[in-house]
Amino acid sequence: MRAAGAAAALRLAAPRALAQAARRRRRTPCQPHALPALPQRRARFTLAGGSGRAAQAAGTAGNVLLIGSVVTLFGYIMYTLYENLVAEHGVTRVYNASLDLLRANPQIKELLGPSIVGFGEPTHSQRQRQRAIAHRNFVDAQGRQRLYMQYYVKDTRGQSPYQGVVKVDMAESKSTGSWDYNYIVVDLYQVEHQDATGTPDTPHRVRVEVLVTDEFAREIRQLESQRRSQRFSTAGKKPADGSWFGALRPGNWTK
Repeated sequence: MRAAGAAAALRLAAPRALAQAARRRRRTPCQPHALPALPQRRARFTLAGGSGRAAQAAGTAGNVLLIGSVVTLFGYIMYTLYENLVAEHGVTRVYNASLDLLRANPQIKELLGPSIVGFGEPTHSQRQRQRAIAHRNFVDAQGRQRLYMQYYVKDTRGQSPYQGVVKVDMAESKSTGSWDYNYIVVDLYQVEHQDATGTPDTPHRVRVEVLVTDEFAREIRQLESQRRSQRFSTAGKKPADGSWFGALRPGNWTK
């Protein structure tokens, strides 16, 4: 009897135990199993051998060379702009300033008209629109920096029979360092006739002294006195332009 009662009690208790266990599992949240911590490894990429170091050095040298070339080019551009546009003796600045003085001269206006244009050396190339202004930098006998320039002017309307050759001379003062004009002279030519080949015959010339300083006039008188005393021979020489300005004209040009 006791054995049968115990078996019956176990049969009754088993479902209760299972039900209690199920209730406990529902109350307890499910948690994932933590993964074991793995040691972190940093990937290291190295160039093996001397060839890798040589390639790295070559790349660095190439970058340095590129940067140096860009800096040099930029410096050259800035220097060129300063020398032509900003400096007192800049070619472009002197050209524009002297051309404005020509346009304001009453005698030039009378001979060339109110509409005057300047241009550089003649060229036969149709593609070359910008003509170079002939100029030369040199040091005179007094040790001063000098600038000599030559360009051409004409009437844009084509009503004037003259075309001019402009000669400009500037010098740097040794005391102040500023640049001043020595002279601005315009030789205006009027071709009256042409031969069969189209060569000008007996051109008529008019010289207009737009600006001549007293100091330069004194230098010219000294040069003329030296020429008369030394009695230069003109045999085998090309004819001069008939004035004392031809004595100071440099023979070499920079275009």
